[in-house]
Amino acid sequence: MNAVEKTRKLKEKAHSLGFELSGATPAVPAPHYPDFLKWLSKGYAGEMGYLERRKEERGDPHKILSGAKSLFCVGLSYNPSPEHYPLLEKNPISCYAWGQNYHEVLLEKLQILSDYLRLELEPGAQVKSYVDTGPILEKDYAATAGLGWIGKNTLLLNKKFGSFLFLGEIITDTELAYDEPADNLCKTCTACMDACPVGALEEAGVLNATKCISYLTLEHRSDLPENTNLHGYLAGCDLCQTACPYNVHAPQGLETAFQPRPEILHLSRDSSAMSQTEFKQFTQNSALERIKYPMWVRNLKSS
Repeated sequence: MNAVEKTRKLKEKAHSLGFELSGATPAVPAPHYPDFLKWLSKGYAGEMGYLERRKEERGDPHKILSGAKSLFCVGLSYNPSPEHYPLLEKNPISCYAWGQNYHEVLLEKLQILSDYLRLELEPGAQVKSYVDTGPILEKDYAATAGLGWIGKNTLLLNKKFGSFLFLGEIITDTELAYDEPADNLCKTCTACMDACPVGALEEAGVLNATKCISYLTLEHRSDLPENTNLHGYLAGCDLCQTACPYNVHAPQGLETAFQPRPEILHLSRDSSAMSQTEFKQFTQNSALERIKYPMWVRNLKSS
């Protein structure tokens, strides 16, 4: 089976698993790896020390999988349904965490896709699959695979599906047919930058995470800087995404696992005080499990 046929079948399988977007790109050094190193050197990663520890791998897929030839990238929308969209304006939880833990949902689908590649399309193929946690600049590769472009808020943007997207990738030693990168359609728009209330987007495509509400609520483990204002958020932030014109008309994500859990629907800043036991139940099987209870209490004081 030639590369074109394998890629076509892989895309069909991805679509059958619910991925709205898929594409292939060569396993070459990430285009923005030098920018990533410069970003690290400025201290913009804050307490995310894991980015520094495996930085050599992030720019070169061959350091992850010897003999790597291709990356197959996928995107799964978590755009809320119209009936739940008003929650974006008042819920203190970013909508990426309203439903089930996206890592588990995507990894299960990627495992099926990887097995399809290595067992059926090219028996014996080597594969490595990641969702968010691997040492790879996934937005860079998703962009070169044609899934979209990297917007001024540093998120992957797709003309049809916007930016409420979870990304995953399969690194493989299989030769695939490669897609063309999408055009950057942000042009002169600065809606995302203007919407950030803390000025974390210091310039187009450059995020100072140490200012970012998402970083402060989710990744910053120590005490928050004095006079920190989380603008009502307790976990994550959606402001730069809800301001984006490409999200206004984006279709609803069809993955039911990402629909809001019942306990999310009526959550508010005023009803967020919980005991440690209640918090454990609230965050179970969700992406919020990464937040420790002391962080939640800390965030409440600054929101």
